[in-house]
Amino acid sequence: MAKKVTASDMPSTDFIDSAEILGQLIKAKRTELGIKLADCAALCGIGINTLSRIENGNANCTLAAVFSVLNGLGIKLTAKALTANSSSDEEWI
Repeated sequence: MAKKVTASDMPSTDFIDSAEILGQLIKAKRTELGIKLADCAALCGIGINTLSRIENGNANCTLAAVFSVLNGLGIKLTAKALTANSSSDEEWI
């Protein structure tokens, strides 16, 4: 009997500000889709160890590998345009 994929929780944040949060998001999406780690790695064209490191928040993974996973799982990143008049708590230099 095949082992069932257990769904992981989505991160409880509005912002992806670390490799750890991004990894949690990727794992949550993969498990929501019911895809095993090995199958997802093959689908995305990366190694199982690389996918595991990404999901565990290892900040030393390449952007190419991360984008392969995002694209493979259908996760789209969006960017909010920053303008000189943007109201933000942070200052941009």
